[in-house]
Amino acid sequence: MRREIGSEFWTGCQPACGGRRILPELEGLRLVLSGRTALDCVLSDLQRDKRAEKALLPSYCCHTMIEPFLAHGFSVEFFEVYAGADGIAFDLPDDTDCDTVLLMEYFGFSSPALRACAEKLRERGKTIVFDATHSLLMPDYRAFSFPADYIYGSVRKWTDINMGFCLKTRGMMTIPPLTDCPGYSEIRNRAFDLKNAYIREESDEKQVFLRMFDDAEAYLEQHYRGKAADARSTAQLLRLDADLLCSRRRENALLLTQAVNDLGSEQVTCLFPNVRSGDCPLFVPLTTAPELRDALHSHLVQHDIYFPRHWPRTSDHTFRGSRTPLFDTEISAVCDQRYAPDDMRRIADEIGRFLTHV
Repeated sequence: MRREIGSEFWTGCQPACGGRRILPELEGLRLVLSGRTALDCVLSDLQRDKRAEKALLPSYCCHTMIEPFLAHGFSVEFFEVYAGADGIAFDLPDDTDCDTVLLMEYFGFSSPALRACAEKLRERGKTIVFDATHSLLMPDYRAFSFPADYIYGSVRKWTDINMGFCLKTRGMMTIPPLTDCPGYSEIRNRAFDLKNAYIREESDEKQVFLRMFDDAEAYLEQHYRGKAADARSTAQLLRLDADLLCSRRRENALLLTQAVNDLGSEQVTCLFPNVRSGDCPLFVPLTTAPELRDALHSHLVQHDIYFPRHWPRTSDHTFRGSRTPLFDTEISAVCDQRYAPDDMRRIADEIGRFLTHV
């Protein structure tokens, strides 16, 4: 096996079934092609129920969360999300003239204050749309008890499954019939297979599957609306052991968080300094000074450690707050089920080596 850490998943990254499924069996839960497809379905249904024109979104988000609102004719405003002393903090008003509010918990770490804000906004008649992607594996299906009118998200951030989901919490969603999207699903599934062969040292064609992942993303940008989840992903979903997946991630995240904390550096720190009992980390997000972030990323790549940076800033991100944006300081350390404690120690060791030269 090659010792690369991070980047895209490959075929066989999910533990076999035996525990809790990753999605609850809820009436009205719809399985779709991607998280962006799911949000598009939510907004289509929302606008059938009432005229919605203005949306409030977190300043720290992916452009794929903004674009569907713009495509549906919403004007978009942002509330500030930033690095606080104990993790993600936000300045979310108790009231707003926006009729729709998009909320999310970040990186698999719970934000109790966010739930309280959501309840207040719902009491004031706002439609709450909750992106459950990052909180999907929290215990007891907590993401699906969030006080929201719609819940949606993506499964593919957690394993080698191409799928999104959406749910209306009061009543049933009304959306047009979904159609298949082989131009996306078949490319990504083939890329998963090719990367599996590469990781197992059965192939050296790394550039082939990297190009395929890029091609699939480019295709999705233009063809995400009204698309169904593919048959392979739906079958894999039923076999997934979410309990085992969660326990491995928690074990890795606890070890990596402690190891980074033990470095005692103010230049690279854990955004969430502790992994609490109700957390199930998607990543262990790290923060650095803006001038160090890309240098750290490059150092890790040189040692076959590939971490995403959440998220690329685009022209859709129009918010300009007074605090340093997380876009410029965050790097997401992987802690997922593909890896073991030795891999977490390797990550921390490389961060430590980087720090000796800055």
